[in-house]
Amino acid sequence: MRAPSAPTRALPRAAALALLASVVVHAALLLGERPRDEPRPARAVTVAVTAPPRLPMPLPETTTPTPPAPPTRPLPKQAPTPPTTPAPVEAADAPPPAAETPPLRLAGPAAWAYRLRQGGQDGEALLDWRPEPDGRYSLRLTRRIGERTLPAWESLGQLGSSGLAPERFALQRGGRDRQAVNFDAEERLVSFSASPAQLALPEGAQDRLSWWLQLAALVQANPAPGGRWRVWVAGLRGELREWVFEAAEATPEDAGSLHLRRQRLGEHDPGVELWLDPARGYWPVRLRQGDPETRGFEIWLSVVNS
Repeated sequence: MRAPSAPTRALPRAAALALLASVVVHAALLLGERPRDEPRPARAVTVAVTAPPRLPMPLPETTTPTPPAPPTRPLPKQAPTPPTTPAPVEAADAPPPAAETPPLRLAGPAAWAYRLRQGGQDGEALLDWRPEPDGRYSLRLTRRIGERTLPAWESLGQLGSSGLAPERFALQRGGRDRQAVNFDAEERLVSFSASPAQLALPEGAQDRLSWWLQLAALVQANPAPGGRWRVWVAGLRGELREWVFEAAEATPEDAGSLHLRRQRLGEHDPGVELWLDPARGYWPVRLRQGDPETRGFEIWLSVVNS
């Protein structure tokens, strides 16, 4: 019998060794032992790290160090300063003083008789002027044509540095007031019996009779040639207008008096003219209102009884 070859004998031996190794591994598993893995070399890993964005940083403010304040010392007590008088303002800087209106002068008590022409008829008129010592006045105009007595005009009021300040004007028949205008100096109103109107009272306003003397006093205070004088006049029917008088050109008929003419108030204005005598304190010696041959009248001074 031939002996087996070497490789054939070696095969059962290798199988035995593999079996033995399997038994050892199983035994190790049963006993709780796990074969340790051999450590592996660590691989180098490259990681790109991105830096966070930079935020703007405020720079610290540079402040100049403030030197310490020196210690305060109490001030010595001083005597109170006496009040000083302000220096006068130079004339060039101060406004010019307002021109003072000179006080108006009026004639003493007197009765002035006039010749009258009214409605184409001749008659007579009497102007009775009574300033009182207590500062009041009464001014009354009466007229007569033949045997017929015309309505009288009466002005009552007070006197002052600005002339006449009427309080009531009345048109009278038979000695009684038929129509009136009232001047309320406290309320600064003008009221009328013939009208419900109540108007603001202008400074220096006059009635239909007192303006004769007021205008004479205004001209006497400022008799400038070619001048212009203004006066507010209230009528019986609720009207209140400013009358402006201008000096008219002198004529031989004026006989040395100052001829004034009122500016027209409208298309149908009848017109008013006045002659003032400088020798009599600019008292009215002649007055014309409208056409004396129709509805107007005219008076001329004839006699003065003072």
